[in-house]
Amino acid sequence: MFLTSDELISIVDPNLVSKLTADNSSIVNTIITESIETMRSYLSKYYDADAIFDKEDTARNINVLKKLKDIVVYEIYTRNPRAMNAVAEKKYNEAINWLEKLNEGKFSDKTLPVPAPEVPSVQTSIRTGSNYKYQSNF
Repeated sequence: MFLTSDELISIVDPNLVSKLTADNSSIVNTIITESIETMRSYLSKYYDADAIFDKEDTARNINVLKKLKDIVVYEIYTRNPRAMNAVAEKKYNEAINWLEKLNEGKFSDKTLPVPAPEVPSVQTSIRTGSNYKYQSNF
């Protein structure tokens, strides 16, 4: 998996996560999966999202990992709106803004893999179109 719930410790207190999710690790795993799919929908326009999220450990893109953590933490906070953290909301908005700019092509990330160009499977030698037009005057 691209991100595990144990790795969220770098940006949020594990006790807070367990409190907001009622000590249910499947909730965190579901939120991680949903957030990856959200990011995949933004990144797949110009980048190979499968190659990005199939990586593990040190092969992962640090920037994508950081943005994913920000999104996951925000989604965990939304389970209990009274506990919403302004910093988590700000980081979430920055992550979504970054994804939108990548999706719109306003800037690019050269460290992310691009999809391989599609090669047509069958080449035909059939000429299409009509014959040349001739004018005849009487």
